[in-house]
Amino acid sequence: MDLRGLVFRTCATAAFGLFSLQATAASVTFNYTESFGSVPPDGPAPYATATFDDGGTAGSVTLTMSVAGTVDGADVTAMFFNLDPTLDPTLLTFTRDGGTGPATATTNILTGVDAYRAGGDGYYDIVFDFPPPPGNNAARFNAGEDLVYTITGTGITADSFNFFGEPGPGEGNPGPYLSVARFQSTGPDQEGSDWVGAVPVPAAVWLFGSGLLGLVGIARRRRA
Repeated sequence: MDLRGLVFRTCATAAFGLFSLQATAASVTFNYTESFGSVPPDGPAPYATATFDDGGTAGSVTLTMSVAGTVDGADVTAMFFNLDPTLDPTLLTFTRDGGTGPATATTNILTGVDAYRAGGDGYYDIVFDFPPPPGNNAARFNAGEDLVYTITGTGITADSFNFFGEPGPGEGNPGPYLSVARFQSTGPDQEGSDWVGAVPVPAAVWLFGSGLLGLVGIARRRRA
């Protein structure tokens, strides 16, 4: 087989593998790395993570949200998510299953199609609104804490939440993103705030890109 045939066959195999992975994926993870506010949280990104896991069964999804322990005194006051536009977010049911983060009594979960704007970014369908208000620092979603929720709804899977927000008005907006976290108490004096977007790249994409670049490099060396 010549080199062009090898490249084509390898690319086709990787693309098919990527498609198969996405089609059968039981989980989607968001890493919050894209700061577009005024004062980023301390420590290295990702500053927070969120994972949707359906366990291979449609209709019920486990959402695990975590704040990195390295953000020091910063805390998350809201997390914005999207839903497949063919589904209605107002029909979803949310049940807190555990975690060390804010209690159900101090967490508002808001739903509506493109109803919630994340700062200078786009519009989102679901918001977890954490204290304050109500509550003091102990009630906030602080560094090192996590939350686990079960989301139920007809036909939903982890991939149902893997959609970009609706772009906001004006030019120069940083997003939209797949999800956004709102941070408060950032900076050395804990007087700052920040918005952090999530744009994950599946591991299979990196594998595909790395393999393709490697083949291109081989081709160049052989031509030389």
